[in-house]
Amino acid sequence: MKRMNFYKFQLISTNFHKFQWVILFILLCSLNCSRKGTEAELGPEEEFKLGMERYSQKDYDKASDRFKRIVFRFPGSKWSEEAQYRLARAHFFCKDYSAAKIEYHFFINSYPNSRFTDDGAYEAAVCGFYEAMPYYLDPASTKATLQEFQVFIKRYSDSELVDSAKVYAQKCVNKLVRKDLETAKLYIKMGKYASAILYLKDIQNNYPDNSYKDEIANLLTKYENLSTP
Repeated sequence: MKRMNFYKFQLISTNFHKFQWVILFILLCSLNCSRKGTEAELGPEEEFKLGMERYSQKDYDKASDRFKRIVFRFPGSKWSEEAQYRLARAHFFCKDYSAAKIEYHFFINSYPNSRFTDDGAYEAAVCGFYEAMPYYLDPASTKATLQEFQVFIKRYSDSELVDSAKVYAQKCVNKLVRKDLETAKLYIKMGKYASAILYLKDIQNNYPDNSYKDEIANLLTKYENLSTP
């Protein structure tokens, strides 16, 4: 009899603990739903303030979430313009250059007259620079990035970022030159001096201002006569 009462007590105790867990689970779900409901009711200004708080703390993932809500839920508000720009920058600071470039281009196309447009165009080009292939691979991405910087320099000639854009543009040029210069050196090793000279002269014609111009001039002086039959 005592043993039976003990088993009944164990069963009641187990069921009571299960009941406690169920109640706790329901409370947590209710709290979570309540929190989500409260966040869903926030307006664009409140969302932007919370986003900028996270942004200033360099918590870019959570800042991005706030800015995205403004962009998608309040696209016509006065906060959506800067939210889109800050969203792009948040990706940029996280070094997610592919996502950042997409957001920058969307921003530039959507707000061409924004006070942040020149910054956005510059930063989009910088994303392209860091995404471009190494010099020894396909140069197409580097050429596209170079063009992007050249367009920026021409279009935003009064921007304080022009000097920095010129530095990046020169890095792109040097990268393209290095690829052709290495090809020319390979032809020299193979004894195909005429082909090497063609590459070296193309560099001089296409990219006269580069960091390798003295080396190229010396190679031309040394091998130009040898390329003559």
